[in-house]
Amino acid sequence: MTLTRPTPVERSRSGMKSESRREETHRRILRSLRRVLRRVEMSSRQLETDYGVTAPQLICLIEIAAVESITQIELSERVHLTPSTLVGVLDRLHSKKLIQRRRDSDDRRRINVSATEAGLHLVQQAPPPLQDTLLKGLEAMPGTELSTMATALERLVDLLEAQETAVEPMLAPGPIPKPDG
Repeated sequence: MTLTRPTPVERSRSGMKSESRREETHRRILRSLRRVLRRVEMSSRQLETDYGVTAPQLICLIEIAAVESITQIELSERVHLTPSTLVGVLDRLHSKKLIQRRRDSDDRRRINVSATEAGLHLVQQAPPPLQDTLLKGLEAMPGTELSTMATALERLVDLLEAQETAVEPMLAPGPIPKPDG
């Protein structure tokens, strides 16, 4: 049996097919990400319309209501929000009278957060956050598929964070350099 090498034209066509498949895969990934982001946005908007809180606010309120009292730092770790982002969420919950804040009597630097009666009532009335629905779906997935998805999502986050790191030097504080000319 004689093996023939593909001609340059055949190699070019094969490369175009491969590149076309790759581009289609890129489009599928981006389309799927847009759909996820859209679903999260729609869910949060509906929650805000119906219950007056956003998804991050509800998630924080659920965590607060689950315990008698929690520090802002503990809450930040539980809901995976930076302390500065969490302060904004808590400010809005406080202005809606859904939580109360108290300085710790032993350490005045610590602020304890607890749900008010209105906050507890809202937690009972509001639908579960979208993440709870997602978790139920994930629990039904086979282990290998779940592991593959986790690895792919972790890789996606790494890619996005690498973009932030690469751009960071351009966002450094200081005077804006004038263009030459």
